[in-house]
Amino acid sequence: MSTLISKAAVRGIVRLGNILIPGDGEMPSYEEYGGYEHVDDLLMYAPKSDIGDLGLLLTILSFMPKFVLVWLVGKMAASHGKGNGPWILLRQLDMGIRGIVLSTYYTEKAGASFSGTAPLDGIDYSITRMED
Repeated sequence: MSTLISKAAVRGIVRLGNILIPGDGEMPSYEEYGGYEHVDDLLMYAPKSDIGDLGLLLTILSFMPKFVLVWLVGKMAASHGKGNGPWILLRQLDMGIRGIVLSTYYTEKAGASFSGTAPLDGIDYSITRMED
């Protein structure tokens, strides 16, 4: 698992990820895919103080009831195009949390126990590299 954030913080990512990406018949849910197991690949480039702050926030969110998390995700999504004040913080949270969730979901690195169609295969996406 992660060596940079606690198990509770990883659980916070998983809970938020399941709200953002609940899965359907063809695509796995965030938790099923298990890309969160590779969250250190993203966090290793962040300043240590930011990792600590993120870990604290995610740990707190891991203990919140699901309805609070659903409300928060809705407010974060609605914050774009709004004014200043708390909307700024909600926009930053939206970009940061959504960035971690989507980056660890749409990756070629599944969790250790995942066996199924990967999200990139499910959307028929591939990268073609051109070299000089």
